[in-house]
Amino acid sequence: MAEIRVPRETVNDDSVRIVRWLAADGEPVRAAAPVVEIETSKSVLEVEAPEAGRLRIVRQAGDMVGIGELLGLVGEAAPAAQPAPVAAAPQAAPAAGAASRISKKARELIVAHGLDESAFGHLPLVREADVLAMVAGRGPTATAVPAPAEAPRPDATATPDTWRPRGLLGDAARSADERGRGVVWLFWNYFWRNWLLGNLVRVAPRGVINVLHRWRGVQMGRDCYIDPNAILETAYPENISLGDDVRVTAGAIVMTHIKAPHYLRDKGFVPVVLQPVRLDDHSFIGVNAVVLPGVTVGKAAVVASGAVVTADVPPFTMVAGNPAKVVKRFGEPPARN
Repeated sequence: MAEIRVPRETVNDDSVRIVRWLAADGEPVRAAAPVVEIETSKSVLEVEAPEAGRLRIVRQAGDMVGIGELLGLVGEAAPAAQPAPVAAAPQAAPAAGAASRISKKARELIVAHGLDESAFGHLPLVREADVLAMVAGRGPTATAVPAPAEAPRPDATATPDTWRPRGLLGDAARSADERGRGVVWLFWNYFWRNWLLGNLVRVAPRGVINVLHRWRGVQMGRDCYIDPNAILETAYPENISLGDDVRVTAGAIVMTHIKAPHYLRDKGFVPVVLQPVRLDDHSFIGVNAVVLPGVTVGKAAVVASGAVVTADVPPFTMVAGNPAKVVKRFGEPPARN
């Protein structure tokens, strides 16, 4: 049985709401066919079936489900009984007058603007749009995410612009603090791993490139090929792991962190993302493809040229596009007319 879980591409939220199932419990579904709609703080997404088979629904429409939690199962054989849903971690009861649930981005904005959570107490779930509406003076809304035309402009917030240049040393001090290291270590790390080794891999012969990447901290199996023009993370190479016989071609980029400008981070608009990336045995990353933080590319999976991968790639599949979607499955029998 293949699992249907809340995709990792929604990492900006702590949880999502199941809007509706697009197929009934026990109904046969096709591979890669949309089977359930989930609502994030920004939009409504469709989650696809990982393979063909009969659908078993584990969580119902209207449920709040955490990132990575089980939504349902798909397989040829129906299980004797439905598996119990993943138990959520116990949470403290909300304060009197406070909303029952607050999304991660909404909470960051509440803190950034010094708002009182009790002002949203009438809402079952506080989303980013509700906080922005409050800041703009319209009051919290009980509706879904408003249409883009109604969204407040970024410069229409009530808080003043307090950003000031930090300079090289100020930026280095903050980066060192985020890593829990000293500024001297930070400069040495930049010189050794980012500048020296990062430039050597662009001119070194094939037999040496892998050694240099391992010195940078990349975990690598046997018989891998990394093109000299590929980029394997700039600041946190130790968060990348490659299996055996992995190929990363020219211009491909594998990143494990996203760090926005100070202003966007301080305002709570764009959080810092730092998550490991794993490329399993025999996987292939095409020319100019991009693999983003938190992604696992499965065994013998192919990422087509120019694809932007934002979610896990199942084993023995090919993905293409932006965002990347499954376009081919290896080993499946040919379709009958």
